[in-house]
Amino acid sequence: MSLNLNRLNPNQREAVLHRDGPLLVLAGAGSGKTSTMAYRIAHLIAERHVPALAILGLSFTNKAAGELKERVSKLVTQVAGARACRGLTISTFHSLCVRILRAHGGKLGFQPNFTILDENDQKDVLKQIFRNIRIDDRKFDADRVLFEIGQAKSKLLKPAEAEAYFLESKRLTTDYALATASSFAKYQEQLRLLNAMDFDDLLYHAVALLENHEDVREHYNQRFRYVLVDEYQDTNPTQFRLLSLLTRRQQNLCVVGDDDQSIYSWRGADAAHILEFARHYPGARTILLDQNYRSTNLILRAANEVISKNSKRHPKSLWSERGDGAPLSEVILEEDRAEAEWVAREIFDRAREQHRPWKDFAILYRSNAQSRSFEEALRRYAVPYKIVGGMSFLDRKEVKDVLSYWRLVANLKDDASLRRVLNWPARGIGKATIEALGTYAFENHLPIFEALERAPVIVSGAKGPSRSEQGIAAFRALILGLRQSLEQTPASREGIVEWARRSIELMGAKKAVEEECDEPAEFARKWDNVEELVHSIGQLTLPDPPEGEALQGPQLLQEFLNRMTLDVREQEEDSKDERKDSEGDQVTLLTLHGSKGLEFPVVFLVGAEEGFLPHKRTIEEATDFSEERRLCYVGITRAKDHLVLTRARNRIRYGKPVPRLRSRFLQDIPLELLLTRDESHGPDDSDSAEARKAHEEKVSSYLSGIKALLEKNKG
Repeated sequence: MSLNLNRLNPNQREAVLHRDGPLLVLAGAGSGKTSTMAYRIAHLIAERHVPALAILGLSFTNKAAGELKERVSKLVTQVAGARACRGLTISTFHSLCVRILRAHGGKLGFQPNFTILDENDQKDVLKQIFRNIRIDDRKFDADRVLFEIGQAKSKLLKPAEAEAYFLESKRLTTDYALATASSFAKYQEQLRLLNAMDFDDLLYHAVALLENHEDVREHYNQRFRYVLVDEYQDTNPTQFRLLSLLTRRQQNLCVVGDDDQSIYSWRGADAAHILEFARHYPGARTILLDQNYRSTNLILRAANEVISKNSKRHPKSLWSERGDGAPLSEVILEEDRAEAEWVAREIFDRAREQHRPWKDFAILYRSNAQSRSFEEALRRYAVPYKIVGGMSFLDRKEVKDVLSYWRLVANLKDDASLRRVLNWPARGIGKATIEALGTYAFENHLPIFEALERAPVIVSGAKGPSRSEQGIAAFRALILGLRQSLEQTPASREGIVEWARRSIELMGAKKAVEEECDEPAEFARKWDNVEELVHSIGQLTLPDPPEGEALQGPQLLQEFLNRMTLDVREQEEDSKDERKDSEGDQVTLLTLHGSKGLEFPVVFLVGAEEGFLPHKRTIEEATDFSEERRLCYVGITRAKDHLVLTRARNRIRYGKPVPRLRSRFLQDIPLELLLTRDESHGPDDSDSAEARKAHEEKVSSYLSGIKALLEKNKG
């Protein structure tokens, strides 16, 4: 039985059947790139008999990687049986790097049980460094410093090389640049001492490992004979270098992406990687996927016209067999509240008159701050909605507290976790005592847990009460006892779940959570979260044991903690996919950045004005507008059937109206594609029957051109 490729269009089939060598698949918005990738991997396994173990697929989110792996598995199973997929690696970049570093990080001085810090842990470490090197954390924001350190790592800069980079940055004053440079080296030293890495380190250290240790690089080059990458336009320099190292022996690299949707430069992504793929990989073949399966042709033509004004791009023009569809609407309102009121009323009316579910509608905006007025208006119309930015399960305090215990048990050098729970539940250990322990550990190059043994000497120096000494001794005994019982735990789901339940009981979590709640209902909700955490550890996919070894309890806990930490850091991307799968019938409010990868039948792209789109920061800095234009393109191509662009003549600022200008990107959309309604002075004749007839006459020539194009593509 052979793989059935009849569902693919000619260009998709060409990409699937490509033999060896570098391949760039330029996949326009809504062009079926995931199907193409899935079929290509399935073809390699089922038709070309490439061992699944020799294939590596990389994506940016756990959700996308999971869906791709599931599709591949179904395709291969139908042809070659389920066993043919054993050993297939499809993961995120960061998950791959964790696996590489767990296996070979000892060559860099890390133990296999290194901790992956979350954002709060990073801030705790950095603030301790601020105190020790006399940096005022009231003057320098830890989040900003960590962001700049992360940017330096994404460019593969070592601490000694980074000072010049920080000083040249337009984002930083000289004081901030010097403070960041001073902190970078100390921060990396402290993480190494703690046997810990932050999210950026996973890529940073994996690249260093592959670059400096030929045996490790050769191992992965021999193993992964075919490497496929999704969303290649979003790669940063570290990811680009990682791919280069993984494919040094062979050039069987297939990358799928769209330079027109490169919108993440602010977090290090570099569109040059996809624009210059042929230069980086000489002899590369390029295949264009330009047939869109999502939107109507009028929407696509508007998107094509907007993005065509970018000079640095791979030329492409999306088209669809879905027909021309309804014209786009541009609606002008008097001010912000009127805009929000009109959008809410329009959604309410369309849902009622067209019998549409609420989930058909999305409101897209450039900045999160724009959402407030739309939320208020939707509430007035009793329209249910969901908005990006709700608290994640893994961000809840009670969940983080329990996880911190488990992380400390797994890695006694995890100072951030220790600081979080040393006095949770309360043991009479005050902040001064914790700071004294931290200072002693820092000055003596020790993790804080080792300093706990000398607590009587340390806390007496800090004038700590005897109760704190007893609390410290009890805490230390608890952690060591949990660690010993974990080592004796059977390496099974049942064993690790039982250990987790017992650990929560011993740490006194229930009483601690109860004391933090004002009412029983609040406690019930929070305790449900703790029990859900135990439930989730029972759903752990057991890792493959090292060759010739048996799994142990600590390995299972470490695998679970890896997944939890990676999920927290990757949740921004994954949450988009979760929203797409949500069964709740609600209008979706989200930013243009957050909308990438999603689609909705009816889209309201609001605030289509100078200052929002493009953003005022881009205008003020007089920088390249190409990424803002790509952001507009992404917003337009989210719409399947109807696109409404709204703008206000004025925005109320400090109680006074401030005039606004039409977005320059709307100027690029041909007039014949837009029905304009000026609601700021009441309806005009642009929505009359005569106007509609005139509009239809204007687009008749365009429609005939589209039909000719469709016939040509069919031929």
